[in-house]
Amino acid sequence: LSKLPLSNFSRLLAFGTACFLPRHIYMSAINSNDTISYLFVALSIYLLLIVIERKFPFFLLLTVSIVISVTLFTKYTSFIVLPVVLMVFISLAYKRLFPSRKQALLFFVLIIFVPMTILSAHLIWNKKHYDSPLPWNVNRSDPSLIQPRDGDHFDFFTFKPWESIDPPIIVPGRMQSFWTLVYSGMWFDNEPKFLYFLVSNQSWWDRYYGWLRGEEKFPEDSPSISKLTGLLGAGLTVFGLFPLLLIVRGFGNFFSRSWRSHANLEEMVKMSIFPTLLLSNMVVMIALAVRLPVYTAAKASYFLNSLPAFVVFLSLGLMVCEKSKPLKWTAVIAFSFLFCLASVH
Repeated sequence: LSKLPLSNFSRLLAFGTACFLPRHIYMSAINSNDTISYLFVALSIYLLLIVIERKFPFFLLLTVSIVISVTLFTKYTSFIVLPVVLMVFISLAYKRLFPSRKQALLFFVLIIFVPMTILSAHLIWNKKHYDSPLPWNVNRSDPSLIQPRDGDHFDFFTFKPWESIDPPIIVPGRMQSFWTLVYSGMWFDNEPKFLYFLVSNQSWWDRYYGWLRGEEKFPEDSPSISKLTGLLGAGLTVFGLFPLLLIVRGFGNFFSRSWRSHANLEEMVKMSIFPTLLLSNMVVMIALAVRLPVYTAAKASYFLNSLPAFVVFLSLGLMVCEKSKPLKWTAVIAFSFLFCLASVH
C-alpha cells in the first residue's frame, strides 16, 4: 500500500480490513499450503513493485525470480502470479519504461522464462510419474460424488447475502449461489471449523459434520448456535457489504480517467498488477467450481490470494469517500464497528 499512489487515510482502513478480515484470521491459525501461498503471492507482488521502482537491478530481478518460482510450488491457485508478471512485462514494454533492451531481456528471462522453465520441467515429471501434468487429490476421492449439494452446477450470476444470516452456516437449499458462499465465508465460519468449540450441544454438530461429509442426513432440529454467535455472524455479514461496495467502487475508479490523469506511467504499470491478480483468481475459482459443483469448491480461502488486490481497490474506493467529510466519517464509524465485531467474534 505504501508503494502505491494512495492516501494515508485509505491505506489505514484498507490495511485494517485485511488484518481484521475473519477468514484471514481463521486461515492464519492454520499452517498450510494455503497460508503459505497467500504469503508468497503477496511477496511476489511486493518485490515486483520494488523492482519497477528501482529500475530493474539484477540482484532484485534474481530475487523475484526465485520467489516466483517458489510461489508456483505452494499451491495450484498460486499460478495466478503468471498472468500478473506477464501483464507487468507487457505494460513495461508497451510504455517503454525499460532503461535498455538488456534490462528488458533480463526481466523476461529471470521473471518469466526461468520460473516457466522450472514449472514446465515439473509438469513433464508429473506426467511421467502420475499420468497427469497437474495431479490433484480429486482423482483419489472425488467430493462431487459424496458431498451434499443443491444442484448439478453453481449459479454464478446471483448474490444473496441475506441467505447466509440465519443460520450463518452451510445448510440445504443455500448452496447454489457461488458468490454468496464465497462472500459469507469471508466474514464468518460458514463451513464450520471453529464454531464446534463454542457450543454445548456437540451431538448436533457431530451429525452436521456427518452430513457435510455425505455420510448421513442433515439434522432436522435447529442448529446449535448461541444468540451472541448468531448476532456476530449477522453483523459481520451485513457490515461486510460496506467494504465490498467500496472495493467494487475502487475497481471502477481504477479505470476512470480522473485517476489516470493524476498518475505517472510507472504508477499505472504498478496498478495494472491488481486487476490482473483479481480477475485471474476469479477465473481459477470459477474453473474449479465448474469442475466440482460442491461447497468445498466455493471456499473464501481460495480468494485470499487476491488480498493485495482487495486492499488496493478498497483504498481507491475510500479515496472517493474521502472527498466528502460526511462520507469520510461514515466510513470511519462503519469500519470501526466492523473491526470491533471481528474482535469480539
